[in-house]
Amino acid sequence: MFAAVRIIGRFALPLVMGVVLAISAGTAQAGDAAARRIIGFSPDGAYFAFEQYGTLDAGASDSGWSQIDIIDTRTDEFVGGKPILVVDNSEEATLTLEQARAQAAAQAAPVLARYAIASQGEQTASDKFTFPGEMVAYNDISRLEQVSQKWLSPLYDETGISTIQLDEILAASTSDCSASFDATQQGDTSGKALGFRLTLQGQDGKPFKILHEDKAVPGSRNCPTSYSLSESYEFIPAGKPAVIVVLLQRFSQGFEGRDRRFLAVTGQLR
Repeated sequence: MFAAVRIIGRFALPLVMGVVLAISAGTAQAGDAAARRIIGFSPDGAYFAFEQYGTLDAGASDSGWSQIDIIDTRTDEFVGGKPILVVDNSEEATLTLEQARAQAAAQAAPVLARYAIASQGEQTASDKFTFPGEMVAYNDISRLEQVSQKWLSPLYDETGISTIQLDEILAASTSDCSASFDATQQGDTSGKALGFRLTLQGQDGKPFKILHEDKAVPGSRNCPTSYSLSESYEFIPAGKPAVIVVLLQRFSQGFEGRDRRFLAVTGQLR
């Protein structure tokens, strides 16, 4: 089972409490901010899956949607080359959230069964103030974006990781992302989009592995405005390398405000 883990935060208490008051279970509602559900790992750790879901904001459609990512942790690539996505972008959309999730689950079921992916592994760190299990109201997402963390410190880690560090970097982009940068962005942004580097640091405080570094930002990320860390998970299968999964929040400009989506970065630690 996935175990809840206490967060080591870097924000002052008044600021954190302000976010808690602004974004709470009482104010969470349908908006273009994904919630997530962890599905789990395969017994050999070679595959990991999770679902993110929500309701599109009030643009052309208010369709319910669901996306299930099934990832090969040895290559950090989607099984089948892409996630399973159910959404109706038409102006006449009638797809409810419940219908979208049911359809995505039905499509994913054969693949999940093939690799015996189930709820196993352990949550080693989380920023609980990302509210990953809630569809945060879109008028609160910008506040969430401002205080989200760029590092996590795993507890009870058996792989020697002391810190997971996120750095935002410029990377190549085929999309015109000029409108996504604010005035404080340094460097030449032409032909670029905001990407990220994910680094693992050991108990001595020194980096020992770059888990991910963007060389190019895919158009599917919709010109990100920022990234932050949400959670990390580990699974150590018998006789196999330990597997780590880091969930990031990706923020971008939507129809009526910020959108939130989740990205999973996976890797095996030898």
